[in-house]
Amino acid sequence: MFQWKLWGTDMDSFDIVDKVFENATKGNRLIKNSDVLKLDYIPNKILYRDIQTEKIASVLSPVLNMIKPSNLFIYGKTGTGKTMVTKFVMKALEGKKNNDKIIISYINSRTSGTIYRVLSDIALSLKIKVPFTGLSVSEVQKRIFSYLKENEIRLLLVLDEVDFLVNSPLKKDAGNDLLYELTRYGSYADSNSFISIIGISNDIKFKDYLESRVYSSLHDEEVFFTPYSVEELKDILKERANIAFIDNAITDDVINLIAARSGGEHGDARRAVDLLRVAAELAERENAKKIEIRHVQEASKNMEQDKVSEAISSLPIQEKLVLLTIVSLQDTENTGHIYIKYIKICENLGIQPLTQRRVSAIINELDMLGLISAPVINRGRYGRSKKISLALDKSTVIKTIKEDETLKSLNL
Repeated sequence: MFQWKLWGTDMDSFDIVDKVFENATKGNRLIKNSDVLKLDYIPNKILYRDIQTEKIASVLSPVLNMIKPSNLFIYGKTGTGKTMVTKFVMKALEGKKNNDKIIISYINSRTSGTIYRVLSDIALSLKIKVPFTGLSVSEVQKRIFSYLKENEIRLLLVLDEVDFLVNSPLKKDAGNDLLYELTRYGSYADSNSFISIIGISNDIKFKDYLESRVYSSLHDEEVFFTPYSVEELKDILKERANIAFIDNAITDDVINLIAARSGGEHGDARRAVDLLRVAAELAERENAKKIEIRHVQEASKNMEQDKVSEAISSLPIQEKLVLLTIVSLQDTENTGHIYIKYIKICENLGIQPLTQRRVSAIINELDMLGLISAPVINRGRYGRSKKISLALDKSTVIKTIKEDETLKSLNL
C-alpha cells in the first residue's frame, strides 16, 4: 500500500481516509444509475403532466411554420414540474424544427442575477460576443435586436424564475424595462424576425409586479402546475427507483414515507427525489444492504441543515449584516429599530452602511428567501408597519454567518 509521509501529519488520519475510500470501491453498491436522481434529469415519460405538456406544445407549435407563438407564462410552486416539462417540450421542438432560423434560448433569471447578465446570457446563446462587463444594458440589447433582425431569427426565449426580474425593489424598474423591450421587439422588426417569451414563475401573482405598459403588451397565455399529491409522488419515486437502484435496494415502505412526508409538506417532486438520493447515499456509505427508514430520517435532517447553511453562506456581506442585526435583537422589531442597530454593527466593523431604503429592500429579499418573517401589521390610526423576526434556529444562523472572515469577530 502507498505510504504517505508528510511532516506533522497524523498517519491514523490517513488510515481513516483510506478505509473510507476502500469502502467506496468495495462496499455494497445500491445505486446503479445516479443520473436518474439528479435535479436536472428529464425522463422520457413525465407522469401526471400530460395536460400541461400538451398545452405548452400547442401554444408553441406555430413556430414550426415560422409563425410567432403567443407569449406563454407558466406558474406553479417549486418542484411541480414546470421547468422539466418546458425543457421536455423544447427538446422535442428542437428535434422537429428543420430551420436554423428558429433558436431556443433558456435563461434562469435568478442564476444570471442582473439585467446585464440576463442580456449577456441571451447574447451568448445566440453566439453574439459580449464582454462580461463594460457595456451599457441598452448597448447589449441593441446588439441582440440587430442580430435577430439581420439574420431573421425567430427566438423562443425561456426566462425561468422570471419573477426575480421584477419582484425585487432593487431591480424592479430595470426588469420591467427589459420585459417591455422584449415584448415590443416586433414593433420595430419585420415579420421575418420575432421574440416569443416563455416565462416560468413560482409566484402566481407575478403579473402584479408588472407595470401596466408591460402587462398590456404581453398578449400571453397561461399554464398552471398544481403540487403533486402523495399518490402521484409515490408513482414518480417508484419510477425513478426502478431505474436508479439495484433490485431489492428499497422497499415500498421507504418510498411511501418519502412520498407522505413530501406530499404532506410541499408536494415538491424535486425535493422528494433529492431526499431519496441522499438517503441512498447514506445507506451506501455505511455499507447497508438496502435503504431503510432511518436513512430517510437522517437524510431529511441533514438536508434541512444544509439548505439553511447554504442559503445564508451565499448571501452578500450587507445581507449577512442585516440578518445578523435581526438575530441580535431579542423580540420582533420594525424596520426603524433594525436600521439603528445595523448602523452600530457597521460602525464596529468599519463597514460603510447602506441607506435605510436599501436595508428595507434587503429585508424584503430575506423574507422572500424564508430566512425571516416580515408580515405587515395594521396598527389602526398609527398606520402600518412590519414586525420582523427570525424564521430559523438562531444558533444555526449565528454559526453560519460567523464562518465569514469579516464577521467572525463579532460578539453576539
